Amino acid sequence: MKIVMVPLDERPCNYSYPSMMPAADYELLLPPMELMGRKKEPADFCALSRWLLENIVGADACILSLDTLLYGGIVPSRLHHHTEEELFRRAALVRELRRRNPAMKLYLFQLIMRCPNYSLSDEEPDYYADYGRELHLLGRYRHKKSLGILTEEEARELKEIEAKIPEDVLSDFLSRREKNLNVLLSDLEMIKDGTADFFIVPQDDAAVYGFTTMDQARVRGFLKANSLHLRTAMYPSADDTGLILLARAVAEKRGIRPKVFVHYASVRAELCVPWFEDRPLGETVKYHILSMGGIQVYSLAEADIILAVNMAPQMLHEDDPAYPMTYDVGRNLAEFTNFIAYALRAGKTVALADVAACNGSDRELLHLLDSEDLLLKLHAYAGWNTSSNTIGTCLCQAALVLFGGDEKGRISFLLHRYYEDMGYMGYVRKDVTDSFLPSRGLDYFHADGKRGEVAKRVAAGVEAYMGAEFPSLAAHVGRVDAEMPWERMFETKLTLKVKE
Repeated sequence: MKIVMVPLDERPCNYSYPSMMPAADYELLLPPMELMGRKKEPADFCALSRWLLENIVGADACILSLDTLLYGGIVPSRLHHHTEEELFRRAALVRELRRRNPAMKLYLFQLIMRCPNYSLSDEEPDYYADYGRELHLLGRYRHKKSLGILTEEEARELKEIEAKIPEDVLSDFLSRREKNLNVLLSDLEMIKDGTADFFIVPQDDAAVYGFTTMDQARVRGFLKANSLHLRTAMYPSADDTGLILLARAVAEKRGIRPKVFVHYASVRAELCVPWFEDRPLGETVKYHILSMGGIQVYSLAEADIILAVNMAPQMLHEDDPAYPMTYDVGRNLAEFTNFIAYALRAGKTVALADVAACNGSDRELLHLLDSEDLLLKLHAYAGWNTSSNTIGTCLCQAALVLFGGDEKGRISFLLHRYYEDMGYMGYVRKDVTDSFLPSRGLDYFHADGKRGEVAKRVAAGVEAYMGAEFPSLAAHVGRVDAEMPWERMFETKLTLKVKE
């Protein structure tokens, strides 16, 4: 099977993870790294187009990020100044791909532009450093006003915000949102007319109220009017979407619809609305399963995959006063660990989505699993970034293990996830940020290049931490190397020398 993929951007989670997945008898073609953009620098549309046209012939499936094709990547989609007409012309390439290969499966995804709740321009226009928080609140309050639920205090704050944001800033921000939304609605016609086989509309950094949610309502109106719910999905997601569609491509090629049984660490976990998302966790999980070509089932016996989801009744910081009551009383890690062991003994493919904390693993749970010698018996694990990023990564890995049985690949990606999600995100990132960066005049968003002293500190720190905290895992890993892809602390690219 030949799969052509254009990922969301060049970061490891989008560009590298698909190739790191356990093998399942397919060939995956990605654009050469030099054709991808670099953070705020967009990918070259003409070069990407040529690469796609050259490689689409003979492909069984194409997984295409329209944000990369049209704008040059996820960050450039928030910065560009293209006209709608230019973007429509670029999107026409998708129909040409279909014309050249009418037999392939074509999977598309295109984001609704986010509106984060903080003032920072790292991934946004420069003015977001001064007005980001205000733009987010503007969307939230205008949305609530349209619903008739704006409080008097919020109405006063809305007037203050509207007076504070410069007209040119607001015009630039809103015009780009409108442009991107119009292009998305136009691109969705490709699912309506059969050009595409499945279309995901991910929502990056979603919220219950705001500009993103109002845009979502317009997209949903289009889907309802055209009865497209069964060939589209719209849910909180972003960096895992390519992985979910990779699992779908392989499943559909094999004529398999994986049956997934979901087990939570808390009876209230399904109802938790995770940070940076807009709906209960249980509803998002359903969309992930459907999008990867699966079906959620409600008995262990009929399941192909067990998705164990570590979540408490709500998501909190570890230093929150309510943490003990929420995490120690509101969930049951003893039962959760025992269930995972039982499912493994039953011969099931078990994936652990560790989403109790945002941006890192749950150390308490990993130590429990380690004490029962379960960490490397799992078939899939993730605990990085948002809950959706974790769930999508887990389901892809579990599906490919189910289809391919690549034991070496399974162990390698498991070790990578533990080292990055626990070692780096759970400990070393904060340690290096607090103890090393200030002495060098650096900060969280400014490391000393991709492979400077910060990267060396990260590699040494992860290796030392995992050796001390999880020696059972460290026994399988030799040298650790690190790179800071976007020269900041949010993400790292770890390379592990896995022992044979």
